[in-house]
Amino acid sequence: VPEHAELAWILGCITNVPRLLRLPQWKMKRASQNNEGTVGLLTYPVLQAADILLYKSTHVPVGEDQVLHLELAQDIARHFNKKYGEFFPVPKAILSEP
Repeated sequence: VPEHAELAWILGCITNVPRLLRLPQWKMKRASQNNEGTVGLLTYPVLQAADILLYKSTHVPVGEDQVLHLELAQDIARHFNKKYGEFFPVPKAILSEP
């Protein structure tokens, strides 16, 4: 579905790099790759946010390890809405049990 990549590009244009660099998954993977993480790895959480926001999801089932990525999607939705008007609902987490 091309709209996922298209929305990821748009959202990537309003997401700042320092926010992505703070995600623990980036830090862990980058450390295991001799400090040479890839752009795809860095921007993958933005693609996840696009996957959620494209369908205007209001609730998202997530595991504990994905809570920070959902928080990023929430931040991106809020930022987009503030800049361009209310468009995306801010999704809430439904924590799945282990």
